[in-house]
Amino acid sequence: MAWGAAMLTRILLALLLTLLAVAAWQFQRAQHLDAMLDIEAEALARMTAHRDAWRERTMSVLEQLGEERRRSRAAERAVVELQEVLAERDADYREIQRRIRQAPAEADGPVAPVLRETLEALP
Repeated sequence: MAWGAAMLTRILLALLLTLLAVAAWQFQRAQHLDAMLDIEAEALARMTAHRDAWRERTMSVLEQLGEERRRSRAAERAVVELQEVLAERDADYREIQRRIRQAPAEADGPVAPVLRETLEALP
């Protein structure tokens, strides 16, 4: 029986040592995983901060783009209005030129040459 008890003690001791080794390995592994989790959490925090900064920058650029589009539309409207005004003035000038060309020769009076050239050069 003594031999059986000694054998049982050795088996139990081996089992206990094996359990302690497994527990130590699991503890070390858990510490390593905790360290990796901390590293990943820091990386995530940095990426989130970068994402938030880029989001803010994007929103700012989108606001600027919207403002530039509004300015562009206002400028296009101003150009159209200016073209309408210029077209009206061009029509007025054409009418004046037509009247001058169609006026009878006797309607011409003495005019300074510089004034005549200026009037004739009008668009």
